[in-house]
Amino acid sequence: MIARLNESPSMRKLIRNRRAMVALGVILLYLIVFVWILAMQAASWIGRETGAFDLAEHPVLGALLPERTLERVGARNLPGFGLVSGPAVRAEQLRFYFDRVGEALDTIERPVPGDERSAQDILDGLALAERRVADLTPEEFRAIHARGLAAFDRQAVLRGLRSKFLQVDIAIENVRRNAARFADPQPGDDPEVLLDEISLSLEEVTILLDEAAGAIPEDSPLADLDLSVLEEAAGAVFDEPPPDPLYDESLLTLIDDAVKERLAGIDQEIHAELDNIEPIVAELFPLPTGIEGVLYKLRLLLGTDRQGRSILIRAVYSAKVAIQVGVVVSFIAVLFGSILGAAAGYFGGLADHLVIWLYSTFSSIPYLVLLVVLAFMFTGSAVEGTLIPLYVAFCLTYWIGPCRVTRGEALKLKQLDYVQAANALGAGKGRILMRHIIPNTAHLMFINLSLLFIGAIKGEVVLTFLGLGLKEGASWGIMINQSKSEVVSGFFWQIGAATFFMFVLVLAFNVLTDALQDAFDPKHVE
Repeated sequence: MIARLNESPSMRKLIRNRRAMVALGVILLYLIVFVWILAMQAASWIGRETGAFDLAEHPVLGALLPERTLERVGARNLPGFGLVSGPAVRAEQLRFYFDRVGEALDTIERPVPGDERSAQDILDGLALAERRVADLTPEEFRAIHARGLAAFDRQAVLRGLRSKFLQVDIAIENVRRNAARFADPQPGDDPEVLLDEISLSLEEVTILLDEAAGAIPEDSPLADLDLSVLEEAAGAVFDEPPPDPLYDESLLTLIDDAVKERLAGIDQEIHAELDNIEPIVAELFPLPTGIEGVLYKLRLLLGTDRQGRSILIRAVYSAKVAIQVGVVVSFIAVLFGSILGAAAGYFGGLADHLVIWLYSTFSSIPYLVLLVVLAFMFTGSAVEGTLIPLYVAFCLTYWIGPCRVTRGEALKLKQLDYVQAANALGAGKGRILMRHIIPNTAHLMFINLSLLFIGAIKGEVVLTFLGLGLKEGASWGIMINQSKSEVVSGFFWQIGAATFFMFVLVLAFNVLTDALQDAFDPKHVE
């Protein structure tokens, strides 16, 4: 069989297509991951049933088990590739570790009635995947926790000062904007209102700088500024006529430049203070070493989602779900549709008319609407939220294409000489159908398998995104759905990972499908 394939001109043409070979390599990589996950799931089930072992505790073999995709590995919305979030988000992410330890310490000091866990069990429960808590006593945890909170207090003071200086900057911009409108009024501008706005903004600048005075370094240009000029300008803008100029622009420029300089310095201080908190976090949650350390870094390679779960692990496991749907749906739909279409084309008559009516009726319904209706039928059933509704919905719709194409090919094949010869020799119609008609439509089956595989993957993502597919676990559709709120805040790691993994797989199958059609379709074979 392999020798005959190697001698086939179509196979040689396919092998010579470099893009097809690269696409095939990518697909094989996805299939290896698929087979690995299935094998580990089977081994894990055997271990649980027999009580012999728990594969989930193994760092490598259990890395892609379903329960590991739901495991929290760190703070929410950590960016990937070791990047650092902005100061406010980073502070929230670091605070997560201290809040986690604080809640555990409170539980130890004030146990809940009925909670029989020991202090060590409570602390061990704080582990984040391979990143476990330090081997310390509750008193030592409390001391480190207190140091961390003190650092957060210092960082909060800096953020408050930063906010003050930002307000100064905004007030200065308001002064300049309203002064420009006062000098060159537009229709609808009220000079008295503009003067009022200018006065209030000038007063706001002086008040905010007075409030932040304690944080202004002695060598800062802000330290020796005489703000009385601004105070006088704020009161003088209501004189009749108002002074010209309304305020001292040189003083305002000096303040503006000094504020911007101070803001840059405060940002550096905030980041430095956050950098000082990182080692305190490491005292509570030491980074793992060895193979566990490598796996933990891989988990954080693409960051975490809003539940603190590994985006990379979820994206890789979602490939297993996508391939599983693609394999089951494409195999069943192509097999059913091809046999039905071949039988209709070969037997003709009533069977042909019945098949034509059947696929014409299904084709008249909008494709996506039919999928949604079929998936929605399982709402409230025992299989809701599983892949079974998707299998049923896809298989009941995807058979139409293979059936129609194979029927047309069967109509042509039954007129060929070798089929007529088999009829003349007395071969039964069933034998001719199975030995001559269906085998000679195999090239169409290969092409349809690839096309429906892609369609099933995209359909699963769409239906799951709409809430009609998989409800729990990991899926590219679930990841895209959950990333809606993250995208609004500028966090694109989860939606980017899901779409990238899906894009690569779909692109590889598209390239391979074109190559298969070019190599095996008789119209293209040289």
